[in-house]
Amino acid sequence: MINILFFGGFLILIVLGKKDLAIKIVQSYFKTLFTKAFDFKTRTSNAWLYIFTVINIFVIIKTSSVIITISDISSASPVEIVKLIILVFAVVSSFSVLARRLHDINRTAWLLVPGVVFPPFLIILGFMFLLPGSEGTNKYGADPRSKAYWYLN
Repeated sequence: MINILFFGGFLILIVLGKKDLAIKIVQSYFKTLFTKAFDFKTRTSNAWLYIFTVINIFVIIKTSSVIITISDISSASPVEIVKLIILVFAVVSSFSVLARRLHDINRTAWLLVPGVVFPPFLIILGFMFLLPGSEGTNKYGADPRSKAYWYLN
């Protein structure tokens, strides 16, 4: 069911003549996943947070089964090892995107720590992620909305 929803969204974009947008979304996802996974210093838009989160939930669901199947890493198949690597990058990049989103609203990424330690604080963070980003450059960098395809990373 998740496969149908996930790929259906991309098919709708292609049918609507937005093939370039579908390709840019996939490119931006992999860029975030592998090259910006450890970028906790810059900014990202709230639109990219939502797009990335939807795709990342799909990826985490598809790769999390590897945790159950691997009892010993030395006996794991190459496919299981690749799934594990992708899962690790997906989880780390999730925190990276959340930190960059907090930077976009001119807040410190250290606000994620209370959310991990004290889960009810996640509700407050959730509302903070809905706030619009600060206009122009702030202490964390340039406004992500100042470039073409600003809603992507």
